[in-house]
Amino acid sequence: MKYNIMFMVRKKDFANNMAPILDSYEWWVDLVKKALENADEFEMRIWEDDLEGIKSGEKFGEKVPNNETKEIVYKGKMVSKLKEEILTNFLTEEGYIKWFTLTLRRENEDIFTSEHYGDETYILVHTMEQVQAVRNWAKNYPTICRVDVFECE
Repeated sequence: MKYNIMFMVRKKDFANNMAPILDSYEWWVDLVKKALENADEFEMRIWEDDLEGIKSGEKFGEKVPNNETKEIVYKGKMVSKLKEEILTNFLTEEGYIKWFTLTLRRENEDIFTSEHYGDETYILVHTMEQVQAVRNWAKNYPTICRVDVFECE
């Protein structure tokens, strides 16, 4: 059995484009750092006015057609420079995550997804023991207000 774990977090404010500015990003960095250890591909979804995210997408990925939404989509292989950017240069000048959606994959499976500028973040785990370990980990971050678990095939 596999489980998607979703994190809901407290927001401090909203940027001019209504992107949430979170209370803290320590939990996000800790979570994405673990996913980056295993990720081999990424996908970035960015709105046309998110210039810092677009620069990142252009630098590390290939723009792919998107006929479903108005988001600009970049995909590519994971490289060390991108890992460094995700861990150290992930915020815009206004203080929100620069990618509307950032998905990290391992062997074509989504293992980490940060949506709505980090307001909804998901990870994939494979056992109930991992679910419990993540729930316990989340208790270290007061900004995480809810952890939901969904069974998936």
